[in-house]
Amino acid sequence: MYRTFHSKVGWWYWLLMGVTAFLLLDFFWFHHTVLMILTAVAMVFEIEMLIHTCYILTEDGRLRIESGRFVPDTEIEIRSITGMRRVKSCSLAPALSVERIEIAYRKEGKENAVQVSPRHAGDFMAWVQKKMNADNKPNTE
Repeated sequence: MYRTFHSKVGWWYWLLMGVTAFLLLDFFWFHHTVLMILTAVAMVFEIEMLIHTCYILTEDGRLRIESGRFVPDTEIEIRSITGMRRVKSCSLAPALSVERIEIAYRKEGKENAVQVSPRHAGDFMAWVQKKMNADNKPNTE
């Protein structure tokens, strides 16, 4: 069974979208064509991330992080996760809120970390922990 968690959207992201929409209208109204096109492209990216940022726990023991069609997906094997903690951050990450979960994991012998902002952080952490525990159990069959 897989589980999908959608990203929590913080006030700052709504503010960013509001400012972008205002600029788009302003550039359209005053016939600044190049600026209007650039702002429209930025708005498309923002809407795409708003709709499609989610975190999927798959049946085969992976966490897939999706941030829209224009950003490559990230996949982490659940068994490679070494820790999770709640953080508040404004750094660039596949997260639309400052209230985030930092996931530390090993990939190709290196320590990595990614920050996510699931809408229901407690449920997300419980599901990941449950999957980690299920993957670490010895197969008795």
